[in-house]
Amino acid sequence: PTPYEYVAQIWTEEPKRFRPNPYHHSKGPNT
Repeated sequence: PTPYEYVAQIWTEEPKRFRPNPYHHSKGPNT
C-alpha cells in the first residue's frame, strides 16, 4: 500500500493518535 493508504488505515483504526489534545496544549508549563 502507498504511504497515504497506510496513514488512512491507521487514522481509521486509531484517530486519537493523530489528533492533538487541546487540553494538553492549553495546560502547558505556561500555567
